[in-house]
Amino acid sequence: MATPRAQTHHQQVGWDVDVPGVQLDEAHSQLRPQQVELLHTAVAMGSWVLLGVDFGPRTQDTAAVLIAQVVARVRQLPLFLTDGWKAYTAALLQVVGVVSRPRRRGTVGRKPKPRLVAPKTLFYAQVVKVRNKAGPMVEVRRRGVFGGPRRWRKQLRLRQRGETIQTAFMERWYGTLRGLVAPLRRRTRCLSWDRSRQRGRVWLMVSLYNFVMPHKSLRQGRTSRTPAMAIGLTAHVWSSREYIWLPVHADPGLTTQMDERMTHLLTPALPPPSARPQTKSLPGETPEAEGATQPKAA
Repeated sequence: MATPRAQTHHQQVGWDVDVPGVQLDEAHSQLRPQQVELLHTAVAMGSWVLLGVDFGPRTQDTAAVLIAQVVARVRQLPLFLTDGWKAYTAALLQVVGVVSRPRRRGTVGRKPKPRLVAPKTLFYAQVVKVRNKAGPMVEVRRRGVFGGPRRWRKQLRLRQRGETIQTAFMERWYGTLRGLVAPLRRRTRCLSWDRSRQRGRVWLMVSLYNFVMPHKSLRQGRTSRTPAMAIGLTAHVWSSREYIWLPVHADPGLTTQMDERMTHLLTPALPPPSARPQTKSLPGETPEAEGATQPKAA
């Protein structure tokens, strides 16, 4: 009962929140017999609230679901910070990309095919850790995928997120989670036999982390604050008893609205080449205007 309750509570809170930036990463855990469970998480910068949680393989589809969870909950596009996994770039274009139809140069030759491009409001950077053959890290490379260095520095100053592109807060969250959920630890013998039970532990820790566990970096004077307090979801630190006795009821209207929003975000504005209908223009038809950029439907 704790698993669907925590998952329902997480899905029905945190709508229309103001988030300056988001850090995304994935962690693996070992299950018996010889299985691996991957956990994908998105942490809001500044408040450290967990916005998105998903389980699945390390594929572009799973990354797109995690990004769609974040975009569906925030008021405007935040800064996105991840590691060097290439699937995040394609997943971002799938969720928030717009269609660009470039002009044809000259009058001879094929017309350029439309493609997905990043909107001007999208800022995405990667933090790549370079390791030697023995394993220790020797270098950290930071690169802006969408948005140049000057634009990134300006956005970090405007959103009061420091001056460095980093994913340290995501690593800190996984350090906390590994201390609370034994199967997520490295080189552990506490392996899990049941995939659903392990997911239930993670969902329970997500709810407790957001509402019950005060974060030391969020303290204001002598007042302790949780991530949910920092983002404006509650006005006090919840006790464990208060969370246990909290009535959680699934709202069909809110669930339907969230499902429709996720379906819209996960449908790319430009379908893959294999799914596009092959149509030829008939004599006398007027082609569409070239050079226009069509945004994704709202």
